[in-house]
Amino acid sequence: MGIKITDLELPTRKLESEYQVVSVARWQKDGEILGWSYECILTKVRYEKISVKVATTAENPIISNDELAQQGLITVTFDNLAIRPWAQVNGRFINYGLSATADSVKLVNKKGGNTPTH
Repeated sequence: MGIKITDLELPTRKLESEYQVVSVARWQKDGEILGWSYECILTKVRYEKISVKVATTAENPIISNDELAQQGLITVTFDNLAIRPWAQVNGRFINYGLSATADSVKLVNKKGGNTPTH
């Protein structure tokens, strides 16, 4: 019996507690706006990137790409972050990756702790 990729779990030691955001994009599917997608660096995994999708009705993300360009990397935390592996068969090839969602995102104020926003 084989192992399904959806049965795999990431070791918690590989996950960050804070994430560095490098870009932000509108998250939408089939033309419906679902929230915001925050592309983050995983420093514990050779600086791989992952996009964390946060469902929200907020018109603006907690940080814009213009603000990122001015300030450099911004640090955030995610509430109830779920990272799951996925795989897709395309002929003889199998593509795989990680899917990430969270209930909310917060800016990290390095001087005084977390600043909740979305």
